Amino acid sequence: MGKDTDVSLMIWDIAGQPQFYMLHRPYFNGADGMMMVYDITRSSSFSNVNNWWNTCIKYGLSAIPRILIGNKIDLKDERKIILPMAEHLSQKLNATFFETSALTGDNVSSIFHKIGELTLLSKLEER
Repeated sequence: MGKDTDVSLMIWDIAGQPQFYMLHRPYFNGADGMMMVYDITRSSSFSNVNNWWNTCIKYGLSAIPRILIGNKIDLKDERKIILPMAEHLSQKLNATFFETSALTGDNVSSIFHKIGELTLLSKLEER
């Protein structure tokens, strides 16, 4: 794999509200990588990552590359999820960990580069 390898990503943002759960299966089928995102200012969104992970296991996705993302680091005064908590979860999930801000753009390009790299490497290993 060269430094200039192009990778195309199709990203699905799976709605977390219960009324959308029945719509998830088609989006999980055939997934080659996953990005699990929580809001660093909302403990409930962090707790839900475990639920998402269990759903991924249920759909047979436990072997695909994944990254864990704590978003909204621009709201540092409102932080509820401290780094050791997130790092512990990323180890449990065997997921690369990032913190980002969609507002400022901090680390946003990095997460897409990383999931592209991990997914491509995974596909190359399958050959």
